[in-house]
Amino acid sequence: MRDIEDSVVHVYTRRERAEKIAQLLQEENPRMHISVTENIPAPALARALKKKSDDEKETTTKESNSQND
Repeated sequence: MRDIEDSVVHVYTRRERAEKIAQLLQEENPRMHISVTENIPAPALARALKKKSDDEKETTTKESNSQND
């Protein structure tokens, strides 16, 4: 799945979670083609992992700042 805002592919480390998310999205929009695959091009995987890392850093920073308030 691609993020609507930045077109980065969503990557899940657990196949079960990916399939659950895909099923929920498919139920919300039956016309959309949604599938789970392990065939992700290397550049797309690199972008996804970078975004995931950046998002985790941002979340950690926000949590740290809120604890200091």
